[in-house]
Amino acid sequence: MPGKVSMEDIAEKLGITKNTVSLVFRNMPGISEKTRKSVLDTAKQLGYKYKRDSRSYEVRKPGLNNICLLQSKSTYDTTGFFAFIQLGIEAEAKKNNLNLILHVYDDGNENFEIPRCITEGIVAGVITIGRVSRNTAKILKSLDMPMVMVDHYYDDILVDYVLSDNLSGGYNATEYLINHGHKSLGFSGEIKAAISFYDRYLGFMKAHEANNIEFDPRLSITDKCIGVLINESFEDAVNEIKKLPTMPSAFFCCNDYEAISIMKILNSLGYLIPSDISIFGFDNIDSSHSTTPRLSTLNVQKELMGSKAVQRLIERINNPKGPKEKILLSTEIIERQSVKNIKYHTKSRSK
Repeated sequence: MPGKVSMEDIAEKLGITKNTVSLVFRNMPGISEKTRKSVLDTAKQLGYKYKRDSRSYEVRKPGLNNICLLQSKSTYDTTGFFAFIQLGIEAEAKKNNLNLILHVYDDGNENFEIPRCITEGIVAGVITIGRVSRNTAKILKSLDMPMVMVDHYYDDILVDYVLSDNLSGGYNATEYLINHGHKSLGFSGEIKAAISFYDRYLGFMKAHEANNIEFDPRLSITDKCIGVLINESFEDAVNEIKKLPTMPSAFFCCNDYEAISIMKILNSLGYLIPSDISIFGFDNIDSSHSTTPRLSTLNVQKELMGSKAVQRLIERINNPKGPKEKILLSTEIIERQSVKNIKYHTKSRSK
């Protein structure tokens, strides 16, 4: 019967997660138009009816049951990562009878304007998601109200943070490649674009040192993101790869989108993945499941980051003078098909 169709049914039919389906029906950002259309078309085909929660972003009464969810426009528009953190925030807020007031600001404007929900005193605290400029972070801290920053931090700005353990993740991903016989390794991603990228790069470097493998900086692209460049000009992105003096046997990429972009360019140049070059990503976004070959990556506990942020904010509201915390959530290697085990193939040939 059509009435018994669930989000799980739609997700299973399309090979995506239930939460991706939920984000589509709630018209949230961070989902590609192709995925959005597939979900809506499949729902119509199966006869699924979505019942909207009328409480979403609705302020029932002023006071301590409201929190401000703050995002820059660039974060809000990002596909496939931050929306899942927001999903975790929403679920945990609902569990604790908290209302969310979403404020999206223009990060291209140097003068950050404090949201009215804060200036008018109708929120008990603030959660930020994604990159926040130093100036904005300082302004928010100066308000002296409970605040948790998610997926971005500053060493010298003392507030509560919830982060994935990017340094250890970068280390583990690189060691995974090394354990599969790769010693010629390249990193791809602009390390100054996000603190998470920089920490992943530090983990990449640390794994080289720990395994006594010489690091060759000529094999890495750290001053730009190929994933950004490819949207501006495919030809320019290809030329950037061609600048490398030689190809590494494996690329560790700053995130999955970067990895998928590298795969597209290498395929256009005639390289086979992973036969010629292996690729490893970071984040485990939905599109990492559908690449050919499927992308090996690190899973970031995105929704848990969101729920931990709400829990930490509640603790901060109840204990304003307690010590600040930086909560790190571990990442997990997801083995798929984009990494070749060189050691295995070498042994096979020697038999």
